[in-house]
Amino acid sequence: MDNVFNKNYNHQVDPQSVKELHQAIDQDIKANGGANAFIHNIIALCSINFILAKAIYDLKSNSKFDVFAGKGLLDINIINTHTKEPIYSGLPAKHTNDMLNKFKRDYALYPSLFFYGLGNGNFYKALLENKNHKKIVVFEPEIEIFFIAFHLNDFSKEMRENRFIPFCVSYLNDAYLHIICNKKEIKYNARNYGFHIYNEYYEKNYKDSANSINKHLLNILLLNIKAAGNSAEDTLIGMKHVVENMPKFYANYSLKDILNLNSNRNKTAIIVSTGPSLTKQLEILRQVSPYAILIAADASYPILKLHDIRPDFVTTMERIELSGAFFDSKVSEFDSDITFIASSLIHPNTIKLLDGRNVAFAHKPLKFEEGLDEDKKNYMCKGPSTAHFAFDLAVELGCKQIIFIGQDLAMADDGTTHARGMVFGETSPTIASKEYEPNITTALGYGGKTQVRSIKLWDMFREYFEAMIDAISSYSDVKIYNATEGGSRIKGTIEVPFSQLGKEIIGGGVKKSLIKPEPILPQISQSKLKTQRELIENFIKVGKDKQELIKELFKRISKLVEAANADLSNGKEPRYAKFYELKERIDRLKANLDSDKIFDSVYMSAAYNFCLHQELEFATLMVRPESGKSDRDKKIFEYVKQHGYYFFSLAGLVQTTIDTLQNALNGWEI
Repeated sequence: MDNVFNKNYNHQVDPQSVKELHQAIDQDIKANGGANAFIHNIIALCSINFILAKAIYDLKSNSKFDVFAGKGLLDINIINTHTKEPIYSGLPAKHTNDMLNKFKRDYALYPSLFFYGLGNGNFYKALLENKNHKKIVVFEPEIEIFFIAFHLNDFSKEMRENRFIPFCVSYLNDAYLHIICNKKEIKYNARNYGFHIYNEYYEKNYKDSANSINKHLLNILLLNIKAAGNSAEDTLIGMKHVVENMPKFYANYSLKDILNLNSNRNKTAIIVSTGPSLTKQLEILRQVSPYAILIAADASYPILKLHDIRPDFVTTMERIELSGAFFDSKVSEFDSDITFIASSLIHPNTIKLLDGRNVAFAHKPLKFEEGLDEDKKNYMCKGPSTAHFAFDLAVELGCKQIIFIGQDLAMADDGTTHARGMVFGETSPTIASKEYEPNITTALGYGGKTQVRSIKLWDMFREYFEAMIDAISSYSDVKIYNATEGGSRIKGTIEVPFSQLGKEIIGGGVKKSLIKPEPILPQISQSKLKTQRELIENFIKVGKDKQELIKELFKRISKLVEAANADLSNGKEPRYAKFYELKERIDRLKANLDSDKIFDSVYMSAAYNFCLHQELEFATLMVRPESGKSDRDKKIFEYVKQHGYYFFSLAGLVQTTIDTLQNALNGWEI
């Protein structure tokens, strides 16, 4: 299969189609005197994937596959009428029982499992009886197999509970895959990930498709782990900046006001980044600038200023001080009609350098920032770079045509990494150094015919763009063009030369129109800051309260483990019953912390990287097969012991977060 993720269906759900399907289902239920397994499944699937549910329902009958019933309920085979090949080469009941025995032996404790191939569905219905399996994800290439399996088994309860998650390969939604893989039952079980092809029939006939999906799932799981960052330090720096910058957040322009006044006013937005290809696009950009909104990533601002091409918006979001260099120039007439959209976590020095310019702030939709309970229009860009921020802004402005230029995400043929005029030079000395070579990679080039040299960070940026584009395509008709004419290919974009797009935009004769809002009134600013101070002070109180609970449990764990180690050194068995009791307390406290909205958004966001990697360790331990009570005892002992380190470290991270918030709050000058 060339590209299993290409769309061949309309993501958008038509309300009329929903109404018509519901009416048809109601008629079926009345005609048959009630709902059968098939109807129950269709109704449950509608809430997960309406497009797939409707496609299965609309089949009415199967033609590519025939069903053959054996002596028992499990002996149901399915024959491919085109190839005359059965899905089960032997007895279906034996295959089902053999699979169940295998998964009972090796995977009984796995919270999540991935499969390729649905078959007659009997295996999955039986597998779902094991309540340890919280997420069973199944990919099936043939929609007729869904039609058959849905008549044979009722999965409606498990689908409503999100325990059974079926995907049809022809109807894959990449954005939904990302959401599913971010569920804790799957994310925390990532080290135990396995992709199981159902049987020989699927292995023989759909191997390339299965391998493609498996590779993509691995990339998503890896992306989730990468997104956690390397340490709590970056998160705490961002948190510190957000609180320190609050007086500025409410002292300039409001992003909400900008969006309210300008959404859906302009058709085209051009995202300007600083790849090597930007240089050749500048003259066309100058010509088209009266007709399209120009959104510049911060690094491209000095280049545009050098060539007297004025962007409408400039986005900046890095928390490091170095990013301020892009604005280390005298404020001039050039800046008067530009609005600088800054993330609230940028370095305070960058804010100083932006002084005198029109600035609006946005919170990134991260846990801590979301806990500040701002208006939803003041949140923007979960992506990792300023270019993602610019793209998000274009989407929120309601532009129906978004164009990338300078978005190379790769080195040019001559080895340069950035456009001419880049503040830090055309070739990054870091990337050019020998020490950086392990980070060099290759990617499919623009046009899809060549490979280009890239770096792992840019490759991650590309994957984020592709995920964002797929998500946007699921609910809108926005067209996204890559007019970079160089660098990496970005899946989901339409590759068109910038000169061609420029002629079309200019030929349309419609000039852009933007409305500038009034600045935030001082009395509104003061009221907002008062509310935010009270909110953060409450964050600190909650942290102190939870920290006491964590410390108390850590002490109990330490005492019990110390006693157990003494027993073991004296040749005695530890009191395992006490460890079972303590495990219950551990799980209750973790559930308590997880369910507390403030603790989760503030403290767990700071500790996210640490907690994720610890949970990966816990998951690896807890899915280990057990042959008897002795194995279970030792596992519980180890689980409790590992949580001693976990809670000790968590208590320290909570204290560091409390100190960070308090110090940032103390620095307010209002």
